[in-house]
Amino acid sequence: MDDRAEDNCSLAELVGLFNYETFCATSQEEAVRLLQEKGIDAAVISIDSPINGFQIAQHIKGLDDYKDLPLAFTTSQDYDYPTLMEAQYYGGMFLHRKPYDDVEVLATLSSMVRVKMLQDELKERMQELDHLASTDVLTGIYNRRMFFIRVAEEMARARRNQSPYCVLYMDIDHFKGINDTHGHLAGDFILRSFAQLVDQAKRKSDVFGRIGGEEFVILLPDAGYDEGQMIAERIRATIEETDINWVGKAIPVTISVGMLAIPENAVATADELMKIADEALYEAKESGRNRVVSRELEIGDAVARPFGFL
Repeated sequence: MDDRAEDNCSLAELVGLFNYETFCATSQEEAVRLLQEKGIDAAVISIDSPINGFQIAQHIKGLDDYKDLPLAFTTSQDYDYPTLMEAQYYGGMFLHRKPYDDVEVLATLSSMVRVKMLQDELKERMQELDHLASTDVLTGIYNRRMFFIRVAEEMARARRNQSPYCVLYMDIDHFKGINDTHGHLAGDFILRSFAQLVDQAKRKSDVFGRIGGEEFVILLPDAGYDEGQMIAERIRATIEETDINWVGKAIPVTISVGMLAIPENAVATADELMKIADEALYEAKESGRNRVVSRELEIGDAVARPFGFL
């Protein structure tokens, strides 16, 4: 970016010889428009007046998609050490004096593009690590750790907004028998299939996680008692009515569900909620399995505390 069109053209012509696609801007407004419309990998900005290149760089770094964008600055003036330090402060990897040395500029651009490639690779690896750290490997849903982190966020939001929510504590009926009869590979397949079916039956906003073995929990934000009961029954019926086939053989699967509704004015800890929902689940299993037992948390004086489930 340079307010002198001829300087823009000479740099673009030089860079174009090496198969880099270039976009030129002579004002901050034009530069921002190009950044929003194009995928920019590196930027070269003039710091000569009337353009304040450092301010433009600061604006670019404030954009979420470009906060790590590799930058270089150019000037037609002799520069001193403080100017060089200022260029580095605003994210400049290099500061070049016009007229450009072709080899030096191309080396600069190659370095900047390489930095951008490494940044993209690092972001991709970090996303993969975040996914592994938050996901149950077998089922692809939240693991225990991430589930309770998300529960903490939703409970805090519910307290702020004074909104109701529900907890569904689910367990696959006779899962040990499935493992004993069909083998652990079949058991793993059942767990994956169950998670997929529930993921399709739940609402998009619901928080779904596997907290151990064949035990799964869903937190339903902004759901009262009736809606929680309806969703729980829908999930239970979906599992019962779906044929899960393993190596050509249909394996009947049912679930028991403990549903706990938390009114908008109730305050409790995650431990308390899970304990009550687990008690409702136990009652469902003791009552014959393949059913939903629902409870509602009574408004009390419990004070929210950190989780013991993490």
